[in-house]
Amino acid sequence: MSPVELCWNITSYVSIIAQLGVVGICLGIFVSPYMLGRSKAIKAGTVYGVVMTVLYIMPPQIDNILAYFIGTLAAFAVMCAEDRRNINQKIFLSVNFFSLRWLSASMAGIIDHFFDIVLLNPQIAALGWLHYGLYVAVRILGILFSFLFLLLSVRAVNRAYESKDRYMERRELVMLTVPSLSGIAGYAIFHFYQIKSEMTGFFDILCFLYYLISVMAILVTIIIFQHWKTSQEEQSGHELLESQIDNIKTHIKGIEKLYGDIRSLRHDMGNHIQMIERLTGTENTAEASAYLKRLKIEWQELTPEIRTGNPVTDMILLEKKKEAQMRGIRFESDFRYPENTKLDAFDVSVILYNALNNCMESVNGENPYIRIQAFRKNSIFMLIISNSFEGKLPINPDGFPYTTKKSGGHGIGLKNMLRVAKKYMGDLSFEQNKNEVTVGIMLQIA
Repeated sequence: MSPVELCWNITSYVSIIAQLGVVGICLGIFVSPYMLGRSKAIKAGTVYGVVMTVLYIMPPQIDNILAYFIGTLAAFAVMCAEDRRNINQKIFLSVNFFSLRWLSASMAGIIDHFFDIVLLNPQIAALGWLHYGLYVAVRILGILFSFLFLLLSVRAVNRAYESKDRYMERRELVMLTVPSLSGIAGYAIFHFYQIKSEMTGFFDILCFLYYLISVMAILVTIIIFQHWKTSQEEQSGHELLESQIDNIKTHIKGIEKLYGDIRSLRHDMGNHIQMIERLTGTENTAEASAYLKRLKIEWQELTPEIRTGNPVTDMILLEKKKEAQMRGIRFESDFRYPENTKLDAFDVSVILYNALNNCMESVNGENPYIRIQAFRKNSIFMLIISNSFEGKLPINPDGFPYTTKKSGGHGIGLKNMLRVAKKYMGDLSFEQNKNEVTVGIMLQIA
């Protein structure tokens, strides 16, 4: 074997391994926004590249589609091992990447084919090292085109699919994977007929257009799905908000009844005092003591245990405290409603409702607790709500917790809280300190 032939073989070998590595990098970039930590995505991409390289260099050669299926399956296993949430979404990622890889590589291969025509020119082929240099340039261009097409495809899918931290239902999985499956099926058909009939030229252009349209079909389907998902969440958000409004109206009715009972008690207070005077005047101390005891119980029933300075927030916190006590959760409140501000009690109620509902759902530990604190400094009002939480709270790139919920209503409460915060030029933040999770809400109230 001549030195030129040896260099050709080595270059061909190395270029294929380099291309497999590039595909592994694209896989890591593709799944990174969906994983808990960049390192987990790097592991998936690395395993994919290593498995594909091993399958390429091992003696028994297997079919390309089967090899890439095994590599994708290995990456899927790593993703599931590193992050067991949302398995349907990981299937979506695997199927779409498998399809996008073939479609983008095929488009790059068609462009590469036109460069190969130059290499097949007998006059250039006779030039030895110059021919080899052109071959190296063509292989580098092939890798670059393949990387570019695949990178653009995965980035476009990631940009179109916004529900990265949402649970993917089976019907959604089917809807989002059908275009990818039809794309890879079309590739297989075109590839089969191209091999059997050795079609070139115009057929290559048709194939390129089909592959491009298949990628566009994947993107369009995801965009349509995202619009549908967004409208569905907005509708659910309106329904949740209406439900909260109804709850607040119920609390207001409870407050009106409470005030009515207090007015009635105050109206009868003179009669109660006269009765106590008569009983003590006749030295009926036992009856006077019993009368006072009944009056004290009645007063305690009418007086809220939690006093925040606003009757609506009083009732909300009292309701949540009772719910916490029924579930064996310690409930601590140091919340005071700020006075003389533009703050609307309804907006505060939306924050308290959603924040405390989230706490009730996530609180755990041997001694579970929920703690509410609030303070004001000049025009800034801070509301801090904490709860015990054993384990690692997953936070998405937007700074909000991931969910394990399978219902379509996930995240609506957080969005309503954020909407209120933005209304007052404020913001929301989540953090975990050891076994405690804290949400902070900052509002400008003056």
